[in-house]
Amino acid sequence: MKKKIIAISSLLTAGVLASGLAQADLTVRAGVSTWSTPVSGYVQGSSDQPRLSASGSLGLKDDNQQQLFLEFDHFVPMVPNLRISKTDLEFNGSRNQSFTFRDRTFTGNTTSLLDLSHTDITAYYRFLDGITAFVPWIGLRVEAGVTVRLFDGAISVTGDVAGQPDKQEQAVDLDAPLPMGYLAGRITLGDSLSVGAGVNAISYQGSGLMDRVIDARYEIGFLPLISPGIMVGHRSFNLEMDDLSGAYGDLDISGPFAGIYVRAGF
Repeated sequence: MKKKIIAISSLLTAGVLASGLAQADLTVRAGVSTWSTPVSGYVQGSSDQPRLSASGSLGLKDDNQQQLFLEFDHFVPMVPNLRISKTDLEFNGSRNQSFTFRDRTFTGNTTSLLDLSHTDITAYYRFLDGITAFVPWIGLRVEAGVTVRLFDGAISVTGDVAGQPDKQEQAVDLDAPLPMGYLAGRITLGDSLSVGAGVNAISYQGSGLMDRVIDARYEIGFLPLISPGIMVGHRSFNLEMDDLSGAYGDLDISGPFAGIYVRAGF
């Protein structure tokens, strides 16, 4: 019995030490990817106005968007790790259709813009690093924290309005900071391949945002300290707006992405 207790204690101690050693480094990652983004759903000028479909009434076209990220993992206890990411998320369209958006009724020949571009600042903690130290070729990592999403966009319509000689514009600025909960996990298989998933989410007084990502990464470790890699995945972005910065609607933007990154470890 005493030998069993000593063996279990030794195993737990080694696991804790392995976890600590796994986190006792400084890692910087930076990457860029292209996201293929069909857009669906609708927007409204106010809650009592007709729904304007993204691809129908507004004529918004699918497009490819750019994503950038930079993250810092460190070994300082109690201090969260940091990730900064930026997504260009802009759609343009045109239609010869009459509709009302906010306080203007357009009579045809409209051009529309949906800009949901944003920057994320995520502070997170890592868990379970090294917990699988005794399972060959498998690593497990869990992250939990908070993301502040800074929108820098707008919904705007420009077109003909009865009684006006020039084209008129009606716009809603989307520039509110949005705090969200963040949770992610990653499994590493061997030294090069990993698969992961993550979510940022919030729901508040009828408005909500669910942003989910799954991806696979392959890292090429032939250089000292620096390892380039490739990544492919799928991102799903669903935004419900109920008087969010004066905007209303329900939009879904989902599609695959692919990109490259580089990791530097010290």
